[in-house]
Amino acid sequence: MNEVAKLYQLVVNRELAKSKNKVLDVVRIKKKLLAFLQSVSELGEIAHIYTFWDENTTIHRNELLDAYTSGMTMLMSVAYDMRIDEIKKYEEIPDRDDLVDLLLKIDEDIVVLKNSFKPIDLENALNDYFHLGFLFGFSLDEIIEQLS
Repeated sequence: MNEVAKLYQLVVNRELAKSKNKVLDVVRIKKKLLAFLQSVSELGEIAHIYTFWDENTTIHRNELLDAYTSGMTMLMSVAYDMRIDEIKKYEEIPDRDDLVDLLLKIDEDIVVLKNSFKPIDLENALNDYFHLGFLFGFSLDEIIEQLS
């Protein structure tokens, strides 16, 4: 089992404890997507990506990791609600280094997902979100440990 699958399994186990045999709940998924977007905005603020007026403030790595993993949990919870069986490996993530562009791309990914509910669109959002975490310097092991 690859490490991304382990991470997804942690979220699935939590979700299984909450609900069983529900049909696709579009309203619930949209609410989770909205909560995820709020989490991404908070992450951008904590990382000072767009708070240029506060440049001298220290970024606390643990606070950043907490906010990041909170968003990851929400996004993987959406995957569970969409009945996605498997998440592809993160090595397929495209190369993108600009944090502002990446945050905007994640927002775009979520809008596309909200309109399509296609697994490939969720995977695109996850890929971009994983890449954001890697740009922050988080390893997959760190992310899994934080969620465990």
